[in-house]
Amino acid sequence: MTTVKLTDKSGCSLTVIELDGKFYPAFPVDNLKNYRTLPLTDDDVILCAYPKSGTHWLWEVAMMLRQGKAETIPFKKSLQMVEFNSIANMAEYPPPRVFNTHVLYEDLPSEAHARRSRLVLVYRNPKDVAVSLYNHHRKLSQYYEYEGTFADWLEMFLDGRVDYGSWFDYVKSWEKVFYSDAPNPVHLIKYEDMKENPVSEIKRLAEFLGVTPDPELIKKIADKCEFSKMAEDKKPHQEHTEIMFRKGVVGDWKNTFTVAQSEAFDAILKERMKDCKLKLQVRYTL
Repeated sequence: MTTVKLTDKSGCSLTVIELDGKFYPAFPVDNLKNYRTLPLTDDDVILCAYPKSGTHWLWEVAMMLRQGKAETIPFKKSLQMVEFNSIANMAEYPPPRVFNTHVLYEDLPSEAHARRSRLVLVYRNPKDVAVSLYNHHRKLSQYYEYEGTFADWLEMFLDGRVDYGSWFDYVKSWEKVFYSDAPNPVHLIKYEDMKENPVSEIKRLAEFLGVTPDPELIKKIADKCEFSKMAEDKKPHQEHTEIMFRKGVVGDWKNTFTVAQSEAFDAILKERMKDCKLKLQVRYTL
C-alpha cells in the first residue's frame, strides 16, 4: 500500500493510495489492506455506489428505514464504510447496520458473498458524478492536493486515473450480479428517480430491506432527508458537510461541461458501454 500521485497533462497531481493496482482516497487509515476479511452478519445490508452518486443520502434513508424512525443518524456514514473499517469499530455498532462502499462487487468482503448479503446499488448520471467528484477533489485539498482544471481532470476521470478507478469499469462490474448466478440479492436505485419521486423509491427500498413502515413514516423520512435539511442536520455529526453535501441536484453538469466536452463524453460513454448488458437508462441531456 503506497501513496502515489496521478498527474494530469498540465502537471497537476492527484494524491491517492495504490493497493494491488487499484486507487483509493489517501485518507489517514490503515485498515484498507485488511477490509476483505471483515466479519458480517446475515442481517447486514451494504449500500454500493461509485463515489458521488448519492451514498450519503441513501445511507441516511436506509438507516432511518431500518431503525423505524425519521431521525437524523447521529454519526457519519464513513464509520460504517467497508473499506476503511476495522473489526473493533464494527463491533461498536449493533444491528441494524447499513454498511456502504465504493469498491467493485468482486472486491466486497468475502463474507458479503458467503452470507449472500443484501446489496443496494445506487446509480447516477455519470456527468453529474464527474462534476461532483471534481469538486470533491479540489475542495478536500488536505487529502487529494489537486489544483488542476476541470478539462485536465476530466481526461483523468475518463481514463480511470482517480480514486476507485474507472466509472465504466465500476458499472460493468455489476453485470455479473444481474446476469449470472451471483447469489446476492440486489436492489437498484437511480439517483434521478429518487429525486423525482422520493416517497415511491423509499417505499421500494423498504420492501427490499424487509421492513414495513406505515405510509406516514415514509413521507417523514423523505422530508427529513430532503437535501438541504439533511445537510443542515448532519453538521454536528459530519465534518466537511459543505463538500459532502454540495448541491444534490440533477443536471448540474451543464454548468461545468462545455458542449464539446459533453459530446466527447457521450461518444466515449457509447463506445465503452456498448457491450454492457446492464442498461441503466439516464437522460444524459437533463
